[in-house]
This record gives sequence, C-alpha cells and structure tokens, in this order.
Amino acid sequence: MRYLKLIFLALGLGLLWWVLQQANLSEIWQQVRSISVVGIVAVFIIYAAYFGADVISWQVTLDTIAMNARWAGRLYVVRMIGEAYNNVTPLASMGGEPIKAWLLKTNYDIALPDSGTSLVLAKTASMFSLVIFAGIGFILAFAHENLTSTHKIIIAAGLGWLVFNVVVFFLMQHLRLSTFTATKIGKTRLGQRLGRLISGMQEMDDQFAHFYQHQRRRLGLSMFFGMLNWILGVVELYVILSLIGHPVSWSEAWLIEAAVQMIRTVAFFIPAGIGAQEGALMLTCGVITGSPTVGVSAALVRRFRELIWTGASLLLALGYRVGPNLVTRVAAASDG
Repeated sequence: MRYLKLIFLALGLGLLWWVLQQANLSEIWQQVRSISVVGIVAVFIIYAAYFGADVISWQVTLDTIAMNARWAGRLYVVRMIGEAYNNVTPLASMGGEPIKAWLLKTNYDIALPDSGTSLVLAKTASMFSLVIFAGIGFILAFAHENLTSTHKIIIAAGLGWLVFNVVVFFLMQHLRLSTFTATKIGKTRLGQRLGRLISGMQEMDDQFAHFYQHQRRRLGLSMFFGMLNWILGVVELYVILSLIGHPVSWSEAWLIEAAVQMIRTVAFFIPAGIGAQEGALMLTCGVITGSPTVGVSAALVRRFRELIWTGASLLLALGYRVGPNLVTRVAAASDG
C-alpha cells in the first residue's frame, strides 16, 4: 500500500510536469507577477471564507457541541491542521481525517465515534451539494458555444461517475454495511480480538441512522454551507482570472470550477490533486478562454495560496497535541 501511494504521488507529479511542458512559462510568469499584494490578500480572504463555510458544514453535524463562534473557531483550527496533513502526507487525502478526530478527542474530549461520525456526515453532505453544484455546471456546459459534443460527453460521464460514488457512499451508511460487516467478523476469532473496534463501528452506524432520521434540518444546513463552499470556490476563481488579466463571466467561472472539482473527485487518490487540478484548469480554461496558459497560471496562484495556508496550519499544529508519533500511527493504519 505504501508503494502504491508513492506511485500515485509520482503520477501526480508526472501530470504536473506534463502540464508545465504544454504551457508558455514566460507568459505564466508575466500573468502571475501582475497580481498586486492587494489581489493576493483578496484571494486569501475569499479562501478563508471558503474554508469557514466547510467548517460550519462540519459543525452542524456534530450535535454534541454548541453552535457558537467559540466552537466554530476550534473546529476551524482543527480542520486547518487536518487538511495540512492531508496535503503533506501521501495518504490519498485521508491522512488528516483521523488526525482531526484525534485532536478533538485529546484537546476537547470529543469521543472518537462522535467526531468520526460527524466527519463522515459532513463529507456526505459536501458530496450531495457537489452533485448539485456540478449538475448546474453540466447545464451551463451544454449552453456554452465553445464546448464540443466530445467535451459535453466527457462532462456528462464525470457527473455520472460522481453521482454513482455519492450514492454508494450514502448507501454504505443507510444500509448499515459497517454493522453487517462487523457482525460477520465478530463471529470469528479475529472478531473477538477486535471487539472494541467492531463495537465502535456499530455505534457509528447507529449515529448515522439517528442523524438521517431525526436531524434532517442539520443535514440541510450542512448541505447549504457545503454549497456555499463550492460557490466561494467560483468566486475565488473568478477573482484570480480577473487579476491575471483574463476575466470570464460568472457562468463560465462556475462551469470551470465544476469541471475542476469533478476531476479532483475522480483523481482523489492523488495527494492534494497534484497535476489533476492543474490539468483540469489548463484544459477547461483553454476551451473557454482560448488560452491553456491562463488555466495553468490560475492553478499556480491556487498552489501558492495552498502552500502558504498549509505552512500556517502546520505552525498552528505546534500548539496542539499532534506530532510525528500520531502521523506515524495514521500512516501505519493506512498501510494495514
């Protein structure tokens, strides 16, 4: 498994190298350097709001805490740290999830089943809202004159794959597949050794069932803020493209962002979407604006923002109970 992760990382770096080979590097440099300090600050402010919408989408699924600014701030920092480890460890964007749960347990005494359930529920709500977001992008794609039939078929296939994954992800919770698996394992000698783990899986399934049956308002709120998260991604892209001198319409920015997010979802196994995000922006911006280089420039601005944000997040981690031992345990569990 460890070697497979390194292969995925190498694949992403290979894609990034290929994208840079297709672009005009001097033109990219001119476009990127034209962004003022005020422009960069604006990008970070939009991303901070984007990140905050995702945090609130998570907060409403964790019904053991209060819905106030204090807890929102705590979850904001925890999510920053967890996402930073998602980006710097080759764990297919999953290494940070156990770290988030562990941070809540060790720093705020939130039980692991509660935090684990909330993370899955928030992810489900995010994926539901992404389907709606991508569906709107699909409609906009069919109305855009620059997109050929081939482009539209590819977008339709990407949307279909996204819907399939979301349905499977939801049914795994709705049908209590974890409990079913745990029951089967529990009858074996291995199951006797994993008693606590199996009990935790059953407890999480119970929480899923309770949330979907009795907390539909919270589910709706989580989806609302999840959608706001995607929309703020459109705002960020719109601003970046304007800053580098190639403005697009709001509908075009929505279409491009929807395509990028679908491709990142398909390429979830590549750490931080390296290469996939750049390739998606290069191809979609190339079709919409006529200049693939514009997409690469926008992708590099986002990578710069991501690098600074990740660095700041890792500095915040110094004030919490997280360190190399925890990261090592997460990696070892993933390899297993």
